[in-house]
Amino acid sequence: MNPTLTALGPAFASALLLIPLAASAVNSTLQPISTRFAQTQSSTSIELIGSTFTDLDLEEADDFDGWTASAEIVVPLETISDHMQLRFLIPFYTNGDARITDETKPDLGEKSDIDGYGGVYDFVSVQFEQQWLEVKTSGFNAAYAIGFGAVLVPLDTTALDIDLTDPEPDDVTDPEATDLMNHEGYVFLTGLKFDRPVSIFGQESQLLLNAGVRGYVLTDDLHPDDQNNFIWADLKEAIIFEQIWNYVVPVLELTYLGDFNDFNELLLKPQVIIPFNESASLKLGGLLSLSGEGNQGGFAGGFSYSF
Repeated sequence: MNPTLTALGPAFASALLLIPLAASAVNSTLQPISTRFAQTQSSTSIELIGSTFTDLDLEEADDFDGWTASAEIVVPLETISDHMQLRFLIPFYTNGDARITDETKPDLGEKSDIDGYGGVYDFVSVQFEQQWLEVKTSGFNAAYAIGFGAVLVPLDTTALDIDLTDPEPDDVTDPEATDLMNHEGYVFLTGLKFDRPVSIFGQESQLLLNAGVRGYVLTDDLHPDDQNNFIWADLKEAIIFEQIWNYVVPVLELTYLGDFNDFNELLLKPQVIIPFNESASLKLGGLLSLSGEGNQGGFAGGFSYSF
Protein backbone atom coordinates (compact mmCIF):
# COMPACT_ATOMS: atom_id res chain seq x y z
CA MET A 1 0.00 0.00 0.00
CA ASN A 2 1.12 3.58 -0.62
CA PRO A 3 3.16 4.78 2.44
CA THR A 4 1.19 8.01 2.44
CA LEU A 5 -2.03 6.05 2.85
CA THR A 6 -0.51 3.99 5.66
CA ALA A 7 0.07 7.21 7.59
CA LEU A 8 -3.44 8.50 6.92
CA GLY A 9 -5.14 6.58 9.74
CA PRO A 10 -2.76 7.76 12.50
CA ALA A 11 -3.06 11.31 11.20
CA PHE A 12 -6.84 11.23 11.66
CA ALA A 13 -6.52 9.64 15.09
CA SER A 14 -3.81 12.01 16.36
CA ALA A 15 -6.00 14.99 15.55
CA LEU A 16 -8.37 13.85 18.30
CA LEU A 17 -5.68 14.47 20.91
CA LEU A 18 -5.78 18.25 20.47
CA ILE A 19 -6.79 20.18 23.60
CA PRO A 20 -10.51 21.07 23.67
CA LEU A 21 -11.69 24.63 24.30
CA ALA A 22 -15.04 26.01 25.37
CA ALA A 23 -17.81 25.58 22.83
CA SER A 24 -18.20 28.27 20.21
CA ALA A 25 -21.06 28.99 17.84
CA VAL A 26 -20.76 27.55 14.34
CA ASN A 27 -21.32 29.82 11.37
CA SER A 28 -22.18 27.78 8.28
CA THR A 29 -20.33 30.26 6.08
CA LEU A 30 -17.06 29.36 7.86
CA GLN A 31 -17.09 25.72 6.78
CA PRO A 32 -14.13 24.55 4.68
CA ILE A 33 -14.60 23.88 0.98
CA SER A 34 -15.01 20.10 1.41
CA THR A 35 -15.37 19.14 5.11
CA ARG A 36 -18.61 19.78 6.98
CA PHE A 37 -19.52 20.54 10.61
CA ALA A 38 -21.40 17.96 12.62
CA GLN A 39 -23.36 20.72 14.33
CA THR A 40 -26.60 21.31 12.47
CA GLN A 41 -27.51 24.74 11.17
CA SER A 42 -30.27 27.04 12.35
CA SER A 43 -30.59 28.85 9.01
CA THR A 44 -30.81 27.84 5.36
CA SER A 45 -27.57 28.22 3.41
CA ILE A 46 -26.37 27.95 -0.17
CA GLU A 47 -22.81 27.41 -1.27
CA LEU A 48 -21.45 27.68 -4.81
CA ILE A 49 -18.25 25.66 -5.26
CA GLY A 50 -15.89 25.46 -8.22
CA SER A 51 -12.69 23.47 -8.63
CA THR A 52 -10.22 22.42 -11.28
CA PHE A 53 -8.79 18.95 -11.82
CA THR A 54 -5.92 17.39 -13.76
CA ASP A 55 -5.04 13.88 -14.99
CA LEU A 56 -8.27 12.17 -13.91
CA ASP A 57 -8.64 8.63 -15.26
CA LEU A 58 -12.11 7.35 -16.16
CA GLU A 59 -13.39 4.10 -17.65
CA GLU A 60 -13.03 5.13 -21.31
CA ALA A 61 -10.69 8.12 -21.05
CA ASP A 62 -7.66 9.34 -19.14
CA ASP A 63 -5.68 12.56 -18.66
CA PHE A 64 -8.98 14.35 -18.02
CA ASP A 65 -8.21 18.02 -17.31
CA GLY A 66 -10.87 20.62 -16.64
CA TRP A 67 -13.12 22.22 -14.06
CA THR A 68 -16.43 21.50 -12.35
CA ALA A 69 -19.01 23.54 -10.43
CA SER A 70 -21.73 22.62 -7.96
CA ALA A 71 -24.24 24.09 -5.55
CA GLU A 72 -24.89 22.83 -2.02
CA ILE A 73 -28.07 23.80 -0.20
CA VAL A 74 -28.73 23.03 3.48
CA VAL A 75 -32.28 23.27 4.84
CA PRO A 76 -32.83 22.91 8.62
CA LEU A 77 -35.83 20.81 9.68
CA GLU A 78 -36.62 22.94 12.72
CA THR A 79 -40.33 22.10 12.62
CA ILE A 80 -39.31 18.50 13.46
CA SER A 81 -36.12 19.00 15.47
CA ASP A 82 -33.37 21.57 16.04
CA HIS A 83 -30.87 18.83 15.24
CA MET A 84 -32.07 17.68 11.81
CA GLN A 85 -31.39 19.04 8.34
CA LEU A 86 -31.35 18.14 4.64
CA ARG A 87 -28.29 18.69 2.47
CA PHE A 88 -28.75 18.91 -1.31
CA LEU A 89 -25.76 18.65 -3.66
CA ILE A 90 -26.27 19.74 -7.26
CA PRO A 91 -23.23 19.44 -9.56
CA PHE A 92 -24.38 21.65 -12.43
CA TYR A 93 -21.50 21.89 -14.90
CA THR A 94 -18.26 20.16 -15.88
CA ASN A 95 -15.94 21.08 -18.74
CA GLY A 96 -12.61 19.66 -19.89
CA ASP A 97 -10.81 17.39 -22.31
CA ALA A 98 -9.42 13.85 -22.09
CA ARG A 99 -7.67 11.21 -24.17
CA ILE A 100 -9.93 8.38 -25.37
CA THR A 101 -8.73 4.94 -24.22
CA ASP A 102 -11.65 2.76 -25.39
CA GLU A 103 -10.11 0.40 -27.96
CA THR A 104 -13.49 -0.13 -29.65
CA LYS A 105 -13.77 3.57 -30.61
CA PRO A 106 -12.39 5.16 -33.81
CA ASP A 107 -11.08 8.08 -31.72
CA LEU A 108 -8.71 5.87 -29.71
CA GLY A 109 -5.75 7.91 -28.46
CA GLU A 110 -7.21 11.24 -29.54
CA LYS A 111 -8.28 14.14 -27.35
CA SER A 112 -12.00 14.66 -26.83
CA ASP A 113 -13.86 17.58 -25.34
CA ILE A 114 -16.07 16.56 -22.40
CA ASP A 115 -18.70 18.86 -20.97
CA GLY A 116 -22.22 18.82 -19.61
CA TYR A 117 -24.62 19.81 -16.87
CA GLY A 118 -23.44 17.30 -14.30
CA GLY A 119 -20.43 16.20 -12.27
CA VAL A 120 -17.80 13.47 -12.32
CA TYR A 121 -17.63 11.54 -9.02
CA ASP A 122 -20.38 13.69 -7.48
CA PHE A 123 -24.01 12.97 -8.44
CA VAL A 124 -27.11 15.03 -7.72
CA SER A 125 -27.94 13.90 -4.19
CA VAL A 126 -29.84 14.58 -0.99
CA GLN A 127 -28.75 13.61 2.53
CA PHE A 128 -30.63 13.54 5.79
CA GLU A 129 -28.43 14.57 8.73
CA GLN A 130 -29.08 14.37 12.46
CA GLN A 131 -26.86 15.59 15.27
CA TRP A 132 -27.02 13.39 18.36
CA LEU A 133 -24.19 14.76 20.53
CA GLU A 134 -23.48 18.38 21.48
CA VAL A 135 -20.24 20.01 22.54
CA LYS A 136 -21.80 21.58 25.63
CA THR A 137 -22.65 18.16 27.09
CA SER A 138 -20.16 15.79 25.43
CA GLY A 139 -17.18 17.98 24.61
CA PHE A 140 -17.78 17.57 20.87
CA ASN A 141 -20.52 17.58 18.25
CA ALA A 142 -21.39 14.37 16.40
CA ALA A 143 -23.89 13.59 13.66
CA TYR A 144 -24.77 10.90 11.16
CA ALA A 145 -25.89 11.25 7.55
CA ILE A 146 -27.64 8.98 5.06
CA GLY A 147 -28.50 9.83 1.48
CA PHE A 148 -28.99 8.90 -2.13
CA GLY A 149 -27.92 10.33 -5.47
CA ALA A 150 -28.21 9.70 -9.19
CA VAL A 151 -26.87 10.87 -12.54
CA LEU A 152 -29.57 13.10 -14.00
CA VAL A 153 -27.69 14.62 -16.95
CA PRO A 154 -24.77 12.92 -18.77
CA LEU A 155 -21.57 14.52 -19.98
CA ASP A 156 -21.24 15.02 -23.73
CA THR A 157 -18.07 14.28 -25.70
CA THR A 158 -16.78 14.96 -29.20
CA ALA A 159 -15.77 11.29 -29.60
CA LEU A 160 -17.78 9.37 -32.19
CA ASP A 161 -20.37 6.95 -30.78
CA ILE A 162 -19.24 4.03 -32.93
CA ASP A 163 -18.20 0.57 -31.72
CA LEU A 164 -15.74 -0.83 -34.26
CA THR A 165 -16.23 -4.37 -32.90
CA ASP A 166 -20.03 -4.27 -33.12
CA PRO A 167 -21.25 -1.96 -35.92
CA GLU A 168 -24.86 -0.79 -35.77
CA PRO A 169 -27.16 0.54 -38.52
CA ASP A 170 -27.12 4.09 -37.16
CA ASP A 171 -23.32 4.19 -37.54
CA VAL A 172 -24.09 4.83 -41.20
CA THR A 173 -27.32 6.81 -40.89
CA ASP A 174 -25.93 9.07 -38.15
CA PRO A 175 -22.13 8.87 -38.45
CA GLU A 176 -21.58 12.13 -36.56
CA ALA A 177 -23.34 11.00 -33.38
CA THR A 178 -21.06 11.50 -30.36
CA ASP A 179 -20.55 9.38 -27.28
CA LEU A 180 -21.84 10.16 -23.79
CA MET A 181 -19.72 9.95 -20.63
CA ASN A 182 -20.90 9.15 -17.09
CA HIS A 183 -24.47 8.88 -18.35
CA GLU A 184 -26.05 6.65 -15.73
CA GLY A 185 -25.68 5.39 -12.20
CA TYR A 186 -26.72 5.78 -8.57
CA VAL A 187 -24.87 6.38 -5.33
CA PHE A 188 -25.83 5.51 -1.74
CA LEU A 189 -24.27 7.76 0.90
CA THR A 190 -23.69 7.29 4.61
CA GLY A 191 -21.30 8.78 7.12
CA LEU A 192 -20.41 10.20 10.52
CA LYS A 193 -19.36 13.77 11.29
CA PHE A 194 -17.45 15.17 14.24
CA ASP A 195 -16.32 18.65 15.27
CA ARG A 196 -14.93 20.25 18.39
CA PRO A 197 -13.06 23.39 19.50
CA VAL A 198 -9.30 22.85 19.88
CA SER A 199 -6.21 24.81 20.82
CA ILE A 200 -3.29 24.95 18.39
CA PHE A 201 -0.19 26.86 19.52
CA GLY A 202 -2.39 28.57 22.08
CA GLN A 203 -4.85 29.78 19.44
CA GLU A 204 -8.54 28.92 19.33
CA SER A 205 -9.26 26.65 16.38
CA GLN A 206 -11.80 24.09 15.22
CA LEU A 207 -11.31 20.43 14.29
CA LEU A 208 -13.64 18.70 11.83
CA LEU A 209 -13.67 15.00 10.89
CA ASN A 210 -15.98 13.38 8.32
CA ALA A 211 -15.94 9.62 7.70
CA GLY A 212 -18.24 8.54 4.89
CA VAL A 213 -18.91 5.72 2.46
CA ARG A 214 -20.10 5.98 -1.13
CA GLY A 215 -21.72 2.95 -2.74
CA TYR A 216 -21.91 3.37 -6.51
CA VAL A 217 -24.41 1.18 -8.40
CA LEU A 218 -24.96 0.64 -12.16
CA THR A 219 -22.50 3.35 -13.17
CA ASP A 220 -20.95 3.66 -16.61
CA ASP A 221 -17.79 5.36 -17.90
CA LEU A 222 -16.74 6.33 -14.35
CA HIS A 223 -14.43 3.86 -12.56
CA PRO A 224 -10.90 3.76 -14.07
CA ASP A 225 -10.85 -0.05 -13.70
CA ASP A 226 -14.13 -0.60 -15.59
CA GLN A 227 -16.21 -1.42 -12.51
CA ASN A 228 -19.92 -0.56 -12.59
CA ASN A 229 -20.61 -1.31 -8.92
CA PHE A 230 -18.08 -0.32 -6.27
CA ILE A 231 -17.65 1.14 -2.78
CA TRP A 232 -15.34 4.02 -1.92
CA ALA A 233 -14.39 5.53 1.42
CA ASP A 234 -14.90 9.30 1.62
CA LEU A 235 -12.72 10.69 4.44
CA LYS A 236 -12.17 14.35 5.26
CA GLU A 237 -10.28 16.17 8.00
CA ALA A 238 -9.98 19.93 8.48
CA ILE A 239 -8.56 22.40 10.95
CA ILE A 240 -9.99 25.92 10.97
CA PHE A 241 -7.40 28.19 12.54
CA GLU A 242 -8.06 31.38 14.45
CA GLN A 243 -8.89 34.37 12.29
CA ILE A 244 -5.94 36.61 11.38
CA TRP A 245 -5.74 40.22 10.18
CA ASN A 246 -9.40 40.58 11.22
CA TYR A 247 -10.70 39.22 7.90
CA VAL A 248 -8.85 36.01 6.93
CA VAL A 249 -9.49 32.53 8.37
CA PRO A 250 -6.76 29.99 7.43
CA VAL A 251 -7.90 26.39 6.89
CA LEU A 252 -6.04 23.16 6.20
CA GLU A 253 -7.93 20.15 4.81
CA LEU A 254 -6.92 16.59 4.00
CA THR A 255 -9.34 14.48 1.93
CA TYR A 256 -9.30 10.88 0.73
CA LEU A 257 -11.55 9.17 -1.81
CA GLY A 258 -11.02 5.54 -2.78
CA ASP A 259 -10.97 1.90 -1.76
CA PHE A 260 -7.43 1.69 -0.25
CA ASN A 261 -6.47 -0.62 -3.11
CA ASP A 262 -7.31 0.04 -6.76
CA PHE A 263 -8.09 3.74 -6.46
CA ASN A 264 -6.66 6.23 -3.97
CA GLU A 265 -7.12 9.98 -4.28
CA LEU A 266 -5.44 11.88 -1.44
CA LEU A 267 -5.50 15.67 -1.55
CA LEU A 268 -4.08 18.35 0.73
CA LYS A 269 -6.17 21.52 0.50
CA PRO A 270 -4.69 24.67 2.08
CA GLN A 271 -7.20 27.50 1.87
CA VAL A 272 -8.46 30.75 3.32
CA ILE A 273 -11.97 31.86 4.18
CA ILE A 274 -12.71 35.57 3.86
CA PRO A 275 -15.93 36.40 5.75
CA PHE A 276 -17.74 39.51 4.56
CA ASN A 277 -20.15 39.39 7.49
CA GLU A 278 -21.91 36.75 9.62
CA SER A 279 -23.86 35.47 6.61
CA ALA A 280 -21.48 35.51 3.65
CA SER A 281 -17.93 34.45 2.88
CA LEU A 282 -15.51 33.77 0.04
CA LYS A 283 -13.27 30.69 0.04
CA LEU A 284 -10.07 30.23 -1.99
CA GLY A 285 -7.65 27.29 -1.92
CA GLY A 286 -5.29 24.94 -3.67
CA LEU A 287 -5.43 21.19 -4.30
CA LEU A 288 -2.15 19.32 -3.83
CA SER A 289 -2.08 15.61 -4.71
CA LEU A 290 -0.35 13.26 -2.26
CA SER A 291 -1.04 10.17 -4.38
CA GLY A 292 -0.64 9.15 -8.01
CA GLU A 293 -4.36 8.58 -8.61
CA GLY A 294 -7.43 10.76 -8.97
CA ASN A 295 -7.09 14.52 -9.22
CA GLN A 296 -3.43 15.46 -9.49
CA GLY A 297 -3.85 19.07 -8.42
CA GLY A 298 -5.62 22.32 -9.05
CA PHE A 299 -7.53 25.11 -7.38
CA ALA A 300 -10.86 25.45 -5.61
CA GLY A 301 -13.10 28.26 -4.49
CA GLY A 302 -16.52 28.90 -3.13
CA PHE A 303 -19.04 31.51 -2.10
CA SER A 304 -21.28 30.80 0.88
CA TYR A 305 -24.40 32.64 2.00
CA SER A 306 -26.79 31.97 4.89
CA PHE A 307 -30.23 33.49 5.27
